[in-house]
Amino acid sequence: MKRFLTFFIISLTAILAVIFILLFVQSSNNDKYKEVRIKKSWNQEDLNNYISQEFDLSLPMGIAFWSEKVGFKIQTSQFVMPPNTSVWGFLNLLRANRNQTVNVVIPPGIYKRELIRILIKHFDFDKEELNQYFDDDEFWDDFGTDRYNWPSTIIPNTYNFSRNTDLKLFFMRISNETKIFWNADRRRKLRQQKLTLHEAVTLASIVQKESLKVDEYENIAGVYLNRLRINMFLGADPTLVFIRGKGGRVYNKDMKADSPYNTYRYKGLPPGPICIPSKSAIEAVLDYKEHRYLYFCAKSDLSGYHVFARHYKEHLKNARLFQRKLNDLERRKKR
Repeated sequence: MKRFLTFFIISLTAILAVIFILLFVQSSNNDKYKEVRIKKSWNQEDLNNYISQEFDLSLPMGIAFWSEKVGFKIQTSQFVMPPNTSVWGFLNLLRANRNQTVNVVIPPGIYKRELIRILIKHFDFDKEELNQYFDDDEFWDDFGTDRYNWPSTIIPNTYNFSRNTDLKLFFMRISNETKIFWNADRRRKLRQQKLTLHEAVTLASIVQKESLKVDEYENIAGVYLNRLRINMFLGADPTLVFIRGKGGRVYNKDMKADSPYNTYRYKGLPPGPICIPSKSAIEAVLDYKEHRYLYFCAKSDLSGYHVFARHYKEHLKNARLFQRKLNDLERRKKR
């Protein structure tokens, strides 16, 4: 009996020592703070392989098995691993980062590429799959829109989501909050202007891209509505930038692009918004300034503001002053 007790104590001590070494002595191989990104699509083997390869941590039966014992089931999680973290420390990090939520900031003026980048940053989404969804009319049909007008479902804001939200739930939540924005008063203004919601948001997206000065949005919206109502080309430079896919100065050659978004070649509004407009831009369309201006051009003082004109000759004069200023700046850069 004495021998058995001695053997039992030695065995127990050895087991406890092994457990202590595995949980507290074994540590991660990162010597700096390093991000941990776990995907809800993983199985236990995926999680075990990831932790082993990225941080050189392992346990009998696998980290994933023991993580469930401390209350962490595989789900989308992002957190930072301190340098040389023990296995026990890592298991506690998993437990602490269960059911994560994240604040998703959707700023005005962005389009598909930037929004996809935001979604990938916060959620377990695949870039290629996201691109397919954005181009799928059937997906957008559930939200009363299509591949061209999906920005109409989004009002720029900060939204709090679970990291495990899927794409459909994401847009369901966003579109529900957008419906609240489009209250009875705003819909009444749409009817007064004989605009659909999609048309108003499309025009607001152009206004958004035309100026950084919110206090002139209503004047710019008024110009475009005046043009629409006399069946004049919108002639909006931001639509050319949208087609081109990059910013910078607009040239005459850009106006030749054969695209339904080219408002110099096709009358009326483009097929959909060229960005997600701000509330201010949408409100500017709904409460536009009534005036007789048909033209506007950036001021030659490069203040960011615009000068408005009723007649084309007057507009040409303003445009020449601005173009001359741009040419002078380009010449100075080349010196």
